[in-house]
Amino acid sequence: MSLNLECLEWINTNKSARLIKTLKKSKQITNNDLASSVYLLQIAPSKCSQSKLACLMSNQFVNIFDQNSLKSIHKFKGFDKSPTTTITEIGFYSKNDDLIFGCSDNGSLRCWDLRQNLSGENLDECINFKTDEEREFLTADINREDSYFIVGTNKNIDNALVYIFDIRMNGKYLHKLTESHSSDVTQVKFYPNTGSKFCSGSLDGLVCLYDLEQEPENTLKIPLDRNNDEEDETDSDEDPDLMDQVLNADSSIQKIGFLSSKCLEIDQIYAITYTNDLIVWDLQSHDVVYQVKNSNKKEVLGQNDSEDQEDEYFFDCFYMRPDLMAICKGNKSGGFKLLNGNDVLCDSLCDLNEASSKRMHRDVIRSSYWNGQNLYTAGEDGFLFKWKLIDKNTKSIDFDDKTKSNKRDLNEDMESDDEDNHFRAQSKRPNKNNNRKRSFSIVIFIWSFALSSKMIVFII
Repeated sequence: MSLNLECLEWINTNKSARLIKTLKKSKQITNNDLASSVYLLQIAPSKCSQSKLACLMSNQFVNIFDQNSLKSIHKFKGFDKSPTTTITEIGFYSKNDDLIFGCSDNGSLRCWDLRQNLSGENLDECINFKTDEEREFLTADINREDSYFIVGTNKNIDNALVYIFDIRMNGKYLHKLTESHSSDVTQVKFYPNTGSKFCSGSLDGLVCLYDLEQEPENTLKIPLDRNNDEEDETDSDEDPDLMDQVLNADSSIQKIGFLSSKCLEIDQIYAITYTNDLIVWDLQSHDVVYQVKNSNKKEVLGQNDSEDQEDEYFFDCFYMRPDLMAICKGNKSGGFKLLNGNDVLCDSLCDLNEASSKRMHRDVIRSSYWNGQNLYTAGEDGFLFKWKLIDKNTKSIDFDDKTKSNKRDLNEDMESDDEDNHFRAQSKRPNKNNNRKRSFSIVIFIWSFALSSKMIVFII
């Protein structure tokens, strides 16, 4: 199968991107120029109506775009009171597209209502979750019922933590998992089809699967001291045994996500590592069903090709069709490929580069989103693109030919109108031949009348 990528819409959120690119070529760029550059870190789609896209920007603004036209709907800075705070991840509520959440490195998880101030750039949070420990909240997600948050933290003195927050508990955490990961938690995700199961990926190379409905085992319960008048506020559900399975990627996890194909009844989870490996597990058997190792690619491609591959990276994976898994692979120049999951080393579904398209990214792609019809990409160049996949074997609408045909039809209509007008003009114009015949007959009649008069006079 051979596909083409057509750019439907695009927007540049970095006004100084062209200047910085020019300065890079002339080698006159300074640190101040780089500091003024704004690039996109993450795309977060709305889950209820799929009508909005939230983009996290490097200047800590959150920009909300219309998913069809990519027009900016709203822009705000949620942590304006703390200029040194960095937002690490954002997302929409599952059942309300006007509510958005974000976690930050100051150890807080905040929620905002976009209906509060549509014209201003400052929004006050409607919910704020915090803990007493000095932890950075690196990643967060919400379940499909909008009832639980999960948050992954950095490694402090001991292990990294995974917090579970109940939205009804007014900012207090429900569970704290301390034995899951020995290094920073890079991403957490709730299962898309259930509200109780979730997973976490870490720099320790592990992907842990959990279930909130699983009965906790080996839970530490501290009895109350009845001789003490003060109540013991220790959380008896701290560090419950909610873990269902542990998957090992043998490398630091950068991104995790879910793959689903209803036609083939496939439920899978994938992980992309910092060493550019891609691993896919089956959620039922927990077996590895697909993997692309960077070391294996070097052995197959050889020394020269492997050096070129070092500038390439995986950034997404999804089922484009029920029986076709597409793998997104980009390069540092801004181009990217869609690879066929059945033969990732040899079969490229489409390749977007400077030779094939003038409209493309000019830097690393940081985030992407596939909504089943269109592909959205955001990168360090500050651009947000909306792409449409077109099969080369299928004839697409050519606007240029259509325009020509319209012009051609218009010319034909004009020619036909000219012929009709010419015919009407000719029908109204007097006929010279008929006039000549009439004048000649009149002359003959007069001459004959005069001749007959002379003969009558002669006879008399």
